[in-house]
Formats: sequence, structure tokens, C-alpha cells
Amino acid sequence: MKQTILVCLLGTALTAPAAAQTAQGASADQGLDDIIVTAQKRAEGLSDVPISISAVSGKLLESYGQTSLEQLSYSVPNLKITQTGIANRIAIRGIASGDNKGFEQSVAMFVDNVYYGRDQLSRLPLVDLERIEVLRGPQPTLFGNNAIAGAVNIVTRRPTAELEASLSGLYEFNHQEAQLTGVISGPVADGIGARLVGYYRHMDGFFRNRQTQRDEPNVREAFVRGIVDFDRGGPARASLKLEYADFRTRGQPREAFGATGTYAAVFTGPLAVDTVEDYVKADGRYVSDNRVLNAVLNTEFDVGEHVLTSVTGYVDYRTRETIDVDFTELALLDGTTQGEDYAQFSQELRLTSPGGEKFDYIAGVYYQHSRLDADDQVRFNRTFLGFGPPFNAIGDTSNARVYAQKSDLFSAFAQGELELGRSLRLTAGARFNHERKSGARTLVINRGPANSFALPVVLGTFRALNIEAHQISGRFRQSWLDPMANLQFDVSDALMVYVSFARGTKAGGFDIRSNSRPDSTTVARPGAFQFDRERANNLEAGLKYKAGALAFNLSLYRTDYDDLQVNIFDGTLNFNVRNAAGARTQGVEADARIAVTDRLTLSGAVAYLDFKFTDFTSGQCFFQQVPGPGGFCDYTGKRNALSPRWSGNANADFRQPLADGLKLGFNLNMDFSSSFIASANLDPRTRQSAFARLGARIALAAEDDRWEIALVGRNLTNQRILQQAGPLPLSTTITRGGGIAYTGIYDRPRNIALAFNLRF
Repeated sequence: MKQTILVCLLGTALTAPAAAQTAQGASADQGLDDIIVTAQKRAEGLSDVPISISAVSGKLLESYGQTSLEQLSYSVPNLKITQTGIANRIAIRGIASGDNKGFEQSVAMFVDNVYYGRDQLSRLPLVDLERIEVLRGPQPTLFGNNAIAGAVNIVTRRPTAELEASLSGLYEFNHQEAQLTGVISGPVADGIGARLVGYYRHMDGFFRNRQTQRDEPNVREAFVRGIVDFDRGGPARASLKLEYADFRTRGQPREAFGATGTYAAVFTGPLAVDTVEDYVKADGRYVSDNRVLNAVLNTEFDVGEHVLTSVTGYVDYRTRETIDVDFTELALLDGTTQGEDYAQFSQELRLTSPGGEKFDYIAGVYYQHSRLDADDQVRFNRTFLGFGPPFNAIGDTSNARVYAQKSDLFSAFAQGELELGRSLRLTAGARFNHERKSGARTLVINRGPANSFALPVVLGTFRALNIEAHQISGRFRQSWLDPMANLQFDVSDALMVYVSFARGTKAGGFDIRSNSRPDSTTVARPGAFQFDRERANNLEAGLKYKAGALAFNLSLYRTDYDDLQVNIFDGTLNFNVRNAAGARTQGVEADARIAVTDRLTLSGAVAYLDFKFTDFTSGQCFFQQVPGPGGFCDYTGKRNALSPRWSGNANADFRQPLADGLKLGFNLNMDFSSSFIASANLDPRTRQSAFARLGARIALAAEDDRWEIALVGRNLTNQRILQQAGPLPLSTTITRGGGIAYTGIYDRPRNIALAFNLRF
């Protein structure tokens, strides 16, 4: 594996000189298409943006049948998107939010300029997109609050000037996955264009669950989007978008593994747990039902040579989930439920100068109101009644939480670019944020009919687990200013170098999942409620090169994080949010594209990540690790979980005209990663080894692109990749510290699909 990575690194490093020679004699046909992005709220070429940024076209996503951000993450170095037992995570350069619905995401996600800050929204299907831009590092000014690790900017396709329609589909043979997308777009009246998109996907799954007797994850997704553009040639233009998504999942790609110590001896007979890694499992029911509605009204007004843009957004989603949180065939914590109801209204106004002047700027204001109602209920099943003391007292009980939150965010921002000389430009900006947030949490403990223990005994047992009935509420206000500055120098028409500084902030909030009050005197480890914001300072330098047949980008960065919001294990079952860690991430990111001929294009990207906690003394100890003071383990100087030192990809794309108006297309791609630890407590038993995944696509199409049929292979090397892992709940408790086993979520194994596209 190390040899594979070194070959890819060497190929990327040698790209520039090799392609420069080719470009000298390259014809216009051999030149690379310019990739247009809107990372700075203007349409610019990728090579002109002084940011470490990757852009993935919607056409590429469609050609490989990629319909989620999780699938996309392998295509972008230093981006990792994973699901966990109760949440989803988006990480850039090793920084992500943990498993608590009270967290804003460390990586801000935007869809058509509207903020999608909740982790559940990262599960939305990706359909009919123009592109996805991934901006690495803090993006404080134009993307604002919570873009502390970076931003994901998703841009949908707009209505076309000419009437067109398309129908595309995919069928994957190994896991019985079917996709179908229909699009109709074009003018409907003078100055009015519209686009309507419908999408459906179904997949049986790639794990066999012996208990539910089905393949999992069993997925069904339905999606519809309508866009209407108004432009009659006057000083005003408008666009209205409406979207609705309904997506559900039955089962997770998860199984138990790694029985260690006395685990196998204790969990035997009627308590036996399957810990063989073979894509066969027997856990209980997992159900996730999601509905998302969003609307965006985008209006532009010409004010002289300036443009005033108004973006009005509304996002509403509802989630209901049932989870077997012991993740085994035993009826221990089956039937745990959680739900969210979220609504968000946002309004942005920004004024943009014409561009191309000695001084250009963007300035604006932003308001966002959001409301969140969340609930969850953890059930201790009747199985506990058959255990010895003290576990039998919690048999047939539950603890239920209800949480409500409101937030109002006000922002003002400005960013200007000043031409200091013919080749030198200075960009500076800042964003002021003021947020008001309130939250209230209630936890109650319930006994079922099979539990005959006296209530004080039940409550006392829960207190021994640091769980107690309580009510708590609070509110706070925070204000902060995040600045940035960037200096760019054009070495030549083809080469630009830059150096930048940016400060990012992620908002504070309230701990939704804590099981007791922070001022409790009746539990050994009191809970948590309010936590403060976290900060980051980022230094970055880089270069951008594009000429003829070659484009090459390189960036070096160092980011220091203070007061990271982390989940602190309390030694029993619970996690409490604290501002308890500092971290430093630094490294190098590079990517290149070469048009070798007008038929062959090579591209590649590589990232090196050096991550270490600079101050984290309250980490969760892993099995058999000796705890320090207070029962914690010191992670200072350690790498974070899910942060491989090396990651990247390589692609070869070949096109060949054939006779009779046909053409052949072939793509070979590989993504790779060095090893990483998959569990938040840094347990070395959850290490994922280095891997390289191979994919390929061969397509036959009409020369005018009226139709195409393709065979698509993904993970052809059939790598078994552990995305996320952790200890099986209660495993060390029931073995009284003598043994443990783990649970992990795995990537999809080898799959081969037949895809088609028809244009009318």
C-alpha cells in the first residue's frame, strides 16, 4: 500500500514539468476546460480563487451514480463524511462535530446560497447538480458562522435557454440498486424559464441481517425539484426554487467485530453475539424516515453598475428514527427512538461591485431564525430483569428526553479586493456575528409493567449510571468578529501565488443528550448543558497554475483550534459536551489536470495531514488503557480519529470517436488513504489499514450525446473499509471490565452497474 501511495505522489509531483512540455505544442483542442466556481460569490475560474478548493461537476457525479455526500467524500482529499449510530459527520482536515444534536456542524453546507447546518441534512440526495465545491479551512467572511473547518457549496442546475428533456437511470446488480431521474427544462414564456426534476432510488443493501431477514441498508429515496427563472431583460431578475425530498433507510451497514478478553466467554449461549466480519449481522431494528422541504427566492437588482442580491431561504425537515443502540442480536437497548423537527428562515442581502476594477468589493447583511424540537427515548429491555444486581433493576424501563431550542443570528460582512500594482492584489474582509439562543431540556424515567422494583430502587440504579430525571433551561447571547486577509501575486499570466490568514468561529449551544444537570449533587459525574463557542486561526500559502493543457494547484496550511466542543465520556453510559480540547492541523494539498491529447486527460490530487491535539486531557480511555487523574486519558499530542495522514485520488479519462456517429469513453480512477483509527476514543483495535479503491467506467454514446449506455464499476478491488467504529455499548460493563467487542460501519463493497442516459 505504501508503494501505491508513493507512486501516486510521485505522479502528481511530476505532473507540472511533464505537462508543460506537452502544453507548448498543444492545440486549442488540447486545452483544459475552465472550471467555474462561485466560492467568493462571483463566477471565477478555479485557478483564480486563492483558496484550497476542489470542485466536482454534476456530470461526474451522475456518470458514477453518486447520489450522496458520503459517496463524494472519497473523491476529495481531506474530506471525510461518515454516519454514526445517531448522527452524521462532515470533516475537513480532521475536524468535525461529534454525535450531539446540539452541535452546529464544523463544516458549513450551503445549497444554492442557503445554509444547511444540521447534520441530518447531509443525507439529502444529490440530484441534477451543476457542481459541488469543497472549500478547505475556515471561511469566515462570505460563508459565515460555523464554517470553521471549511464549507461545502452545492449548486443546482438552472433552466436552459432551449427546450430539452432527459431520462437517466442505473441498475446495480450486486445489491439490487435502481435509480431513475427525469428532467425537463426550457422556456415557458418570454423571459421565463423553468426546470423540473424528479428522482427515485431504491437499494436492497449489502449486509444480510438474520434477525430482520432482509438485506440492509435498505434504501428508498424520492425527490422532486422545480425552478423558475424570471429575466425579461430589465434591471431585475428572479429565481424561485422549491424542493421536496422523502428518504428512508432500513438498517445500517454495521456489524460487530473484534471480541477481546473475556467477551466471548461471557457472551455465550443465549447471550452469544456474532463478531465475525462477513457482511452478516443480527442486530435489531433500525429505521430512519426523513422529509425535507425547502424554498429559495433569489432576486437580483442592477443598481448602476452594481448588483444587489437578495436570497430568501426556508428549510423544514422532520426525522423519526428507531435504533437498536446495543447493535447486537440481544434485546438490551432495542427500540430506542429519536426525532427532530427543524425549521429555518434566512434572509441575505449583498451588494456586489462590477468586477475588474482597481477596487472590488462585496458587502451585505444576514439574518437567520431557526427552531429545533428534538426528542429521544432510550429503552432498557426486559432482558435486564434476568441479570443479577444492579442491572436487573433497570429492566423494562426507559429514560426519555425532550428538547426545544430557538436561535436568532444577525451578521454583517464585507470583503474587498484592492489592486496594489499590476500584479499584486490585497483582499481583506470581516464578518460580525451576533446570536441569541435559548434551549430547554427535560428528562423523565419510566417503568414498564414488567418492572416490579420499588421506584426508589429504580431511580437509585439510574443515578449509579449518572442518569436522573431533571429539567433545565437557559439562554445566552454571543457576539464576535472574524477577519480574513489575503495577498495575491501574479508571477505570470499562468501562475498566481497567495498567502492568507483567516479566523473562524463555531457557535456555542446546549447539550441535548446529557443525562443529568451540571449542578447535580446526587450523581457521581454531573452532566452538562451549555457550552461555549470554539475558535480557529488559519495560515495558508499556495499557488495556482493554468496554461493550455495543464492546471496545477498547491497549498500549505496550518490551523490552530481552541476550545473545541467535544463529547466527554463519564465512565458509564453517557457523554457530556465540554469545551475541552485544542488541536493543530497542518499539511499540504495538491491537485493537477493534464490534457495529454485532445482525447486523453489525466488528473490527480493528494493531501498530507499532520493532526495533533495540543491540549486534550479528558479523553475517553480505551479498553485496558490505564486512566489518569479523574478517570480520563490524555490525548495531547495524539492524532484525531478518522484523520489519515495521506489521502488522494488519480483519474484517467479517454474519449475515442467511432464510425457511424458513435464515440467510446473510458475512465479509470483510484482513491487511496493511509491507515487511520476509526473510533473516537483512539482505540488501536479499530485501526483501518491503508487501502486503494479502484473504479472504472466504459461508455458507448452518440456523437451528439443524444444517448449513452455505460458499465460502471465501483470499489473493484473489493476493499473492506471501516468508516467509523466504537465499543459495543455495555460490553465492558457486563463483562465487569474483562472483555470488549466493537461495532463498525462499513463502506460499500464491490458493485457493478449498468447506466443509461437519453436526451430529447
